[in-house]
Amino acid sequence: LRVSSPSAMSTGSAPLVYQVVVAHQVICHERCRSCFGPTESQCLRCRAPLVLFEGKCELTGCPPDAYYEWQSYQCRRCHGSCAQCRGPGSTACSLCPALAFLAPTAWEDAEGPCVMMCPVGTFAHPPSRRCRRPPSVVVKTFYVRLVFREPYERARQNSSLQESIINTTAFVLGLSLSDVRPFSASSNNKRFQITIEVVSPFLPKADVDRVSIDSWFGAYEVPVDLVTTHTWDELHPPMPAFPDEPLLPMWALGLIASGGMTVLVLIPLYLFYFRRLANTTKRYRARVGIDPVFLHEVVDEAPAWVLRRFTAKAEGARNQLDRMD
Repeated sequence: LRVSSPSAMSTGSAPLVYQVVVAHQVICHERCRSCFGPTESQCLRCRAPLVLFEGKCELTGCPPDAYYEWQSYQCRRCHGSCAQCRGPGSTACSLCPALAFLAPTAWEDAEGPCVMMCPVGTFAHPPSRRCRRPPSVVVKTFYVRLVFREPYERARQNSSLQESIINTTAFVLGLSLSDVRPFSASSNNKRFQITIEVVSPFLPKADVDRVSIDSWFGAYEVPVDLVTTHTWDELHPPMPAFPDEPLLPMWALGLIASGGMTVLVLIPLYLFYFRRLANTTKRYRARVGIDPVFLHEVVDEAPAWVLRRFTAKAEGARNQLDRMD
């Protein structure tokens, strides 16, 4: 803009020149320090003590499911798998949602991923909501048996209901899905009965016994009528004792029995048949030097009918031999 006057020109003065700059500035919302639009959701930076979160300046601090990013001076929402976090990504979680547990690389780490099933070798620790290595004790397995007010045939064919029961049981007990698993399903007076196996070194059976029926009843999508807990020994009775091994195997006993029976048959057969048969077919031969007393008692003292019978038998045998010759 050039400005001049006749008086100034008469004195030889140069005209005055003004430069005017016309700018169009966006009017921000009263909570925004800078913005890209007039509404409250178009802020770029906030006036103290407010912080920017999702384009708005409404909070003085980040919500629980968000973290503060110093580079951009704003709050950003955590990864979808985290309930709380300390930075971006799925490995920066500091607290996990229901049915999920924090699985840091080391137990002392404050950050880690949230998992539904704890890695192999670790178990869910209900008080800290973390996956933790078990202490150096034997992990005792126990069982939770639930009887639902649902027909057995209908529930048996509903896989989504069974999966919901497993997930809800893990939620009520504060365990991960790797620590609970279905054991058996059966009918109890036509009602659906399911037995769930629980393996956790950090949750004793006594703590489960203290859970009220109201807590169980309000957790499931179908009414539950009865909840009982059982030990391993109650559902796995000991095997019957094996019979004592005999001193001798069966084949040896059979061999001995058959040998004994053979002896009992052969001895009488030999004494009363073969030996007698041999004596009757053997010819009598007088031995040399027979005692005369024996001849006197046999020949002189024997009854007459014995001698006649013996003579007749001897004559008959001699005649038979003569005919053969």
